[in-house]
Amino acid sequence: MRVLWLCQLPRSIAAAALPPAAAARFETSVSWVPAHLPPPSSVELHVASPWPGGASRQTVLRHGTTWHLVPVPARGRSLCLFQFDTHWYRPVFQAIRPEVIHAWGVEDSYGLVARRLAPRNHVIGIQGLIATVSQHGRPEWRMRLTRLTEKLSLARARWVVAESEFAASATRPLAPQARIRVIDHVVREEFTAGEPAAPDATRAIFVGSLLDRKGIFDAVRAFGAVANPAWHLDVIGTGPAGAADAIRRLAGELGVLERVHLHGILEAADLAQALRRSSVFLLPTWIDTGPTSLKEALCLGVWPVCYDNSGPAEYLRRFGYGTLAKDRDVGDLARALGDVFATRPWQDLGRRNQVVEQARACFSRQRAWPQLAELYRMVIAEARGSEPAVPVTA
Repeated sequence: MRVLWLCQLPRSIAAAALPPAAAARFETSVSWVPAHLPPPSSVELHVASPWPGGASRQTVLRHGTTWHLVPVPARGRSLCLFQFDTHWYRPVFQAIRPEVIHAWGVEDSYGLVARRLAPRNHVIGIQGLIATVSQHGRPEWRMRLTRLTEKLSLARARWVVAESEFAASATRPLAPQARIRVIDHVVREEFTAGEPAAPDATRAIFVGSLLDRKGIFDAVRAFGAVANPAWHLDVIGTGPAGAADAIRRLAGELGVLERVHLHGILEAADLAQALRRSSVFLLPTWIDTGPTSLKEALCLGVWPVCYDNSGPAEYLRRFGYGTLAKDRDVGDLARALGDVFATRPWQDLGRRNQVVEQARACFSRQRAWPQLAELYRMVIAEARGSEPAVPVTA
């Protein structure tokens, strides 16, 4: 089975394929994509990723997969709603002749390109929905543009794969013609092997972009409201200019500046160690289809504290592990955080170890690939007209 994935270029692949100065432009790990690799032997997998400002197409072999770096204009693509991107990807498509194209996301042109290059045999993956996210906070101009691209991509989508039930339900109004299936993303091996977190740690951890809608400022406010000087809060992630300074100012106003520590972005091994040094995972995101860091925390047995909404609430209820606070209620979040600091529910090691085992199995490559392969076979069968498509719903 020959499959082409379209996605953002992970920084690890950029570092392997490009000179250091060019690779430095790629800052995102896109962790769920490399986590799926290598593919099973029955799948010949190619991945095509945009290379803004690239001079010529580059190819690199990594993790049993051929990666194609596709040169695209350095700027201006979103202003045109990515309408010309099919032109840049077509040479790769013609060289590979894939049986299925799987677009990982709709935040760039991936979904639009997949649908146009392969009108019958495409799958559009949903990690996050711009239409849903943009309702929480003031959307920036690029988000407004890509929201239109997302609408165009999904309006005629035939097959959609979502990472959570919440993502599937939010997608249905945008993709009325699509068959939708939920397949959990894979978590990197650094988080699915080895010992879980230390049960006696007095550290909470936030992992995510330093944005209002990711809940970082609510997290610091709740932490500051809990009068327990033994605890520290580690903040992992970056944000727009001034975000780190704003967090420090807020921590100072709340009297917890010495106990709130900003670490920037950590590589997978270092992030796994930071989670292992923590007992509480604090992520009061306002909206999220399925935070990767929450899945990683569950795989290590760190106790999540989140708002009762969207993907985070779905995962906490699925595994029966963690504490949910009233949505967007910082006072209730502080109460919930204080309760878990006091009662330490993660120290029920039998329960914790069971959740760790379940989460690692759920977010594993061994579980995801049979489901993906089944979906791809159905797409191919329908495209060839060899048999009627089996209805797929979330």
